[in-house]
Amino acid sequence: MKRIFTGQHLSLWRLTKQVTPQDHIMKYLMKKIPPYPHPVEFWVSDVTHVTEETGFRGILKSEQFRPPNSEFSWWALKIKKGEIRSAEKRYMKSNVSNTAQELKEQKPFLEKFTTSPLFKLKKSRYGNYRFTFPLTDLMQWYKEQNCGGEDPVLRVYGTVTYRQQIVYTVLIHSPEDNQRFGEYPLLEASEWVQYQDGKIIWKAQAICETHRYQFISGEVQKLNTRKFYVWDLVSLIFYLPKPKSLKIPRERLIEALEACKLDKIDLSGYQGPKNKEERFLEAKMNIRGTKLWRRRAGSQSLQDHYIQTTDCVDHANSQTCGRVEEESVLRVYKTITYRQQRADSQTCG
Repeated sequence: MKRIFTGQHLSLWRLTKQVTPQDHIMKYLMKKIPPYPHPVEFWVSDVTHVTEETGFRGILKSEQFRPPNSEFSWWALKIKKGEIRSAEKRYMKSNVSNTAQELKEQKPFLEKFTTSPLFKLKKSRYGNYRFTFPLTDLMQWYKEQNCGGEDPVLRVYGTVTYRQQIVYTVLIHSPEDNQRFGEYPLLEASEWVQYQDGKIIWKAQAICETHRYQFISGEVQKLNTRKFYVWDLVSLIFYLPKPKSLKIPRERLIEALEACKLDKIDLSGYQGPKNKEERFLEAKMNIRGTKLWRRRAGSQSLQDHYIQTTDCVDHANSQTCGRVEEESVLRVYKTITYRQQRADSQTCG
């Protein structure tokens, strides 16, 4: 089900030549898909890391990203609406012979095609806790903490294929590890992914997964039936061998936090009794509590305590749910503040 092509970023066409007919992804690669915009060049400035509750608490407590069972920290691109619109304009200018006035008057169309899981910013397959940072900040932290002040090295790590998914991986490491990773080409050799001015430039070949429209002569036309195809994405992999880590101030971690729903496919590894909706609601409460706590008690008190929240059971009435959520957060805050005051008074005594 999973195939890895190391040191290469293979196009969809080249994959059809290298993947065996027995691989499940060939079922999709060989499909005849109606015309759609591709490749589409995205200039992406933000990256995101999604985790489950244990990871969320561990990251906040330690103020660092440190892969527990690996040497690599994985990050995905977070493509914003404005970046989709910019990509759309670039595509039209390069591929459709319209006048400048026609291009200016062109109604937005690309969002009808950017429907793969990558573009579902309110959902994830990997957990309910999303951290988002500008890539420039992440690279600067990595440069200062793990590269001795030198610029990190970016390499073509490989192409990974799954059932419908194609992942172009980019390795980021310190110059002192050039010998170890010298077999992997520098990122400049990639036809599909580049790094420039603090942004990832990605030429996406499969942005839909599920095709509901076709694109002919600059016009969007609705299909009578849905077509299922592959979808591609880019993953950035920061090399962090023990004891290295990526340290980020707690204030920035909390600012970067948001809750996201689990997608239909759940790869978070959760094995507890709570369903997806309960886990999402709990994540919202934890994050709201953390942000509220930060505003009222200051970030320092977060080092030794964690928000403990109760489940909001009444999913049917959103207003009731919101009140229970807010009251729970305030109740926790008052409890923690009281405990902190008692501890301070005992210390002073």
